[in-house]
Amino acid sequence: MNLFNFNERFPNEAACEEYLRLKREEEGIVCSKCHESKHYWIESLKKWKCANCGMTENLKAGTMMEKTKVSLKIWFQVIHLMTSTKKAFSALEIQRQVETKFYEPIWYMMQKIRITMGKRDARYKLQGDIEIDDAFFETVDLPKEFILGGALTEKAVDEFAKGGLMRGRGSERQSKVLVMVESKQNPKQTLNYKKDRIMGFAKMIVMDDLSGTGINYVVKESISPTSIVISDGYKGYSGLSEIVEQHNAMVVPQKEAHIKLPWVHSVIGNAKRNLLGVHHSIGKGFL
Repeated sequence: MNLFNFNERFPNEAACEEYLRLKREEEGIVCSKCHESKHYWIESLKKWKCANCGMTENLKAGTMMEKTKVSLKIWFQVIHLMTSTKKAFSALEIQRQVETKFYEPIWYMMQKIRITMGKRDARYKLQGDIEIDDAFFETVDLPKEFILGGALTEKAVDEFAKGGLMRGRGSERQSKVLVMVESKQNPKQTLNYKKDRIMGFAKMIVMDDLSGTGINYVVKESISPTSIVISDGYKGYSGLSEIVEQHNAMVVPQKEAHIKLPWVHSVIGNAKRNLLGVHHSIGKGFL
């Protein structure tokens, strides 16, 4: 949905309320007191009333918007901006776009939306042929005094990021991420300059370490046991054959990584460019 269609569909608060009401009724309203599922809508109160015990339920109750004073239209606008483009928005830019006075509510809204999206994605497992690789994202572990109600001053972040931390693979700045991408062969692709595989869904999980135990746990939670996994020869992947139907480990020279594991490296590269294009730096807790 582009911006023009969005504004046509949700021109005011009433349209947003009607959409949310119908969506919630479609999923079913269950009374938190007596667990009765029969309710009726009271338009003047913007609430449902239980037909059994008379308990009322707010329109936002049980959603990520619960107990917030921000209007539904602004919530819908922020959700649309965050999900309608491949590029990301900073909280400051979204604040400007929706024309709100304060930065902090927008920042917290975006965190809630990201957490909700993550919970939804966690319900599903990847299937079929899966490319797996690990990636290292540069992050900073900010001291508490640099955190101002959730917002970070650019000067404080930049000064801390320049501190005397070790460089390279074992650097304290490098956070480990396991990347898994559905990738099936495309026999119709005959052009040498294009990938010969088709990408499906992807999962990216921040890891404390890349030990075999940690990798096996995440793969078991994220990938269907009937899948075929393709990876490089890293020893941490050696136990994957016990979890999935088939594990194909290859020796992958660095120069051939984009050929042997094409989509997982595209996902890693795009994620890094996306983050660097918006943020000066990333705290470990937010990766």
